Amino acid sequence: MPDIIEWQDETGSQILWRHPKDRLSWGDYLTVRQNQVAVFMKDGKAFDVITPGSHLLKTDNIPLLTTVLSRIVGYEKDPFHAELIFIATSDFRGKFGGRSQTQELAPITYFGDYIYKVVDFQKFAFEIVSNRGNFTQEAFEEFFRTFFQQQLIAKLSQFSIVNLMQESIQTAAKTQEAVNKELIQFGIKLKKVNFASVDTTPEYRDRLFWMRSGVDASKLATYSGMKDVAANLPAGGAGGGALGMTAFLMPEMMRQAEKAQPAAQSLGKTIEEVVMVDCNQCDAKFSPAAKFCSSCGDPTDDELKGTTKFCTNCGAKLDPSAKFCVMCGTKL
Repeated sequence: MPDIIEWQDETGSQILWRHPKDRLSWGDYLTVRQNQVAVFMKDGKAFDVITPGSHLLKTDNIPLLTTVLSRIVGYEKDPFHAELIFIATSDFRGKFGGRSQTQELAPITYFGDYIYKVVDFQKFAFEIVSNRGNFTQEAFEEFFRTFFQQQLIAKLSQFSIVNLMQESIQTAAKTQEAVNKELIQFGIKLKKVNFASVDTTPEYRDRLFWMRSGVDASKLATYSGMKDVAANLPAGGAGGGALGMTAFLMPEMMRQAEKAQPAAQSLGKTIEEVVMVDCNQCDAKFSPAAKFCSSCGDPTDDELKGTTKFCTNCGAKLDPSAKFCVMCGTKL
């Protein structure tokens, strides 16, 4: 009595199943359910892909494998050796998460989910099952998660922190495109990638805020804190952002200026009192900036001495040889 070969996956959570027997008989029935295909393999190579339906195992139904088997004398009479791999054609979902860094070496954590499916069954059977020996669901899932994470980390390192945090949809689309270029070798296609959360450290969150405010990103690495950033905000840039932070700092700046002003005034008075000059004529004291003595009118500039005389009473300019003021009559 012929055997019935089929895969019953009631949960719908399995992507592949390997028939436990590698010795099959002509005349057996192969039942392939909806959302499944069956792939015949021999000597590590994938041959015929059987679509949903009930199939009698005969040479006409598996022409590619029959070509190989025909090299064996009497192949059509005896049971033949071949592997039978069932592959699900439905969509599968998975979650991802981890740590990476951006173009600026900013540390990030991320979480999300993806949807994928098998699109090339021969390639999948050959690369995943035969070459890597992933005959179980658990083995395949471990392989896929590891591969996806490696590709994702490599792609995220090409994004800036601003693009990654502000344009998650575009980032997901570009990531999906990049990973698909690598997955095609396994006959797998990503249908969707979604970032549910992307975050970074408090330091880089602050930097991101200032980048949004119009600060040159190349200068942020040299800033030690918020006040340094605010001090370097472009005038009028980012609307009220720069003005708002400047206003925030103004009270502190004014307080510092007010504290410094009395000290400067006191220091100036002290200098003015201590640094005074004695008049050579009357011994009165006057500021070193004065050109004439305020008591006797004697010039303080050596270049003026001997060339000009001034009245000590009215300050009139007189001839150097005069003995009395020609204006008020004061004796000189």
